[in-house]
Amino acid sequence: MKIVFPTIERVKNGAHGILPSRFMLSLSEKTWQRLRTTSIFCDAVPNPDIRIGYPMHVKVARRRFHSKTGKTSFGWIYSGSHNFSAAAWGQIVHPPSQSKIPGARAIANELSPRLHICNYELGILIVVPPSKEADKESLGLDEVILPFVTPAPKYREGDRPATTKAMREALAVAAVAEGEISAAVFAAEDGDVQEEEEEEEEEEEEGISETAEFVAEEKEEERIYAEMLWSQMDSSET
Repeated sequence: MKIVFPTIERVKNGAHGILPSRFMLSLSEKTWQRLRTTSIFCDAVPNPDIRIGYPMHVKVARRRFHSKTGKTSFGWIYSGSHNFSAAAWGQIVHPPSQSKIPGARAIANELSPRLHICNYELGILIVVPPSKEADKESLGLDEVILPFVTPAPKYREGDRPATTKAMREALAVAAVAEGEISAAVFAAEDGDVQEEEEEEEEEEEEGISETAEFVAEEKEEERIYAEMLWSQMDSSET
């Protein structure tokens, strides 16, 4: 698995500096610190070359396989609006296994796990199936052009992604060096960006909290359903 995300140096060296990427890129420092030792981060180098220096706002996922002969590749590519979050892709919610209502456990066991999705998203899935050796005209997965260079270069030692915190620090250094803003103005902007980063971390936990609320609603629905079944049984006996 690889995560393709621009380094802070790439963003700083953009044609118009950091500002165009400030509200476009969304990666919390907390996430980076949690994954930095996994060696899965790769730099996002725009493709074609004329796009280098300009920020990308693309959401692409690719699953790549090699054929047995090693000559062609196959798999799938997704491009769409989804962020990489539980709110966008959903989270499996299992029915409760215990209840104080007699017979409710049997009802719960018959219910299947559900996929809880918070957002409305849209995407396109491009599937490239394995090709037969005799089919010389078939295209491989690698021939599908992506908006970034593949294979994406791995982060080198000392590289850091353009997290909200990294961009804020880079803006502070640039502002002080150029003497364009006063300390008071920068402090105000710094507070605004800190609030943005806190909101991003809250969004990461949003899926968990919303799932908890959903589970509570599920339990209440199942309690009402179980009571309804038992009331029907009592009325039939009388």
